[in-house]
Amino acid sequence: MKVSHIQGSFLNKKTRKGSMVILLVIAVGSSAFFISNKFFADAIIEYKISSQEADGFKAHSLAKAGFLGALGALKKIPEEVLYQSGIAFDPPPLPLGGGVIYYSMLPEDGKININSLAKIYDDQPNDRMVEIVSRLYTQFGMKRELIFPVIDWIDTNSQEMGGGAEVYYYSKLNPPRKIKNAPLYSLSELVGIKGYDRKMVYESLKPKDYDKNFSSDFQTEEERSLISDKDFVLSNNITAYLPFGDSYDDRININSAPYHVLMSLSDFMTKPAAMKILKLKIKKNGYIKELKDLENEPEFQTKSMGNLTLYKELAGEGTDVSGGRIKTKGEVYKIVGVGIIKDKIIRRVVGIFDLPNNTMLYYTED
Repeated sequence: MKVSHIQGSFLNKKTRKGSMVILLVIAVGSSAFFISNKFFADAIIEYKISSQEADGFKAHSLAKAGFLGALGALKKIPEEVLYQSGIAFDPPPLPLGGGVIYYSMLPEDGKININSLAKIYDDQPNDRMVEIVSRLYTQFGMKRELIFPVIDWIDTNSQEMGGGAEVYYYSKLNPPRKIKNAPLYSLSELVGIKGYDRKMVYESLKPKDYDKNFSSDFQTEEERSLISDKDFVLSNNITAYLPFGDSYDDRININSAPYHVLMSLSDFMTKPAAMKILKLKIKKNGYIKELKDLENEPEFQTKSMGNLTLYKELAGEGTDVSGGRIKTKGEVYKIVGVGIIKDKIIRRVVGIFDLPNNTMLYYTED
């Protein structure tokens, strides 16, 4: 009996030990499972991050390839051919390298460079450009006074123009902002200036009843096709870049200027004259080669300031304004390269290129 009791006690201890071992194994196994599961989840996250980074790198490589392709075309192909090809400036997307590559190159000097509102060499307002921008703003229902904060932002002095803003205004904002007192490198800086916001700069300013109220002004299908909704976006009419060196050419390239920019060139500019430029461009396969092509058109024979015709005022003939207000040769181009992977990973490379000086005025990647 005593032996049996001892054996039973031994067996119970052994059973308890075995149970403890089993529980320990289960605990260790469970712990290992949760730990391994966590590491597995972390590994998946790391993989996804690496995969996204790899896709981002691919998209960036495609964007850069598109950018360099556009730049090469711009340097090698005559501008007249680029215009007349129809799609050279903005070709359709091209599948490449497991993704999509896209580029566009557009003449930037068909827009008004708002840096020209202040003269760099003497820090004074450029009266001619102030009047041009005033006329543009009026067409969009914007107050003329919005020009002054831009001039204050650009010039190096601390004296506020009427309705403008200098260091005192920006230092009182929450959070405070530092005024630049230098030209804008890109148009995106404009949204940080007093009176401006992203909606004003990048969204349509077309009045709600514009089509109804002005339906009789643009009667033919051709006329309606020459003015689109994108022409009512401020950023499609103005630009901001710092010109190369000390040279500055604020003439407007009529081959790429939209309707509202053309209408802003002179107090004597008329809708028929602006439409004539747009129509003549179509007639000449997309490119007006010489300003002289406008000289004998009736729309440009109307009287302007003094004894000048509208043509002479714009071309600068018989005036003391060197070079006039318009040109036909594009010199500054905005180039955009876009790379897309899996329809959702998108990278962009953007630059503003001075063709005659073979110089990149602005460059950014995102």
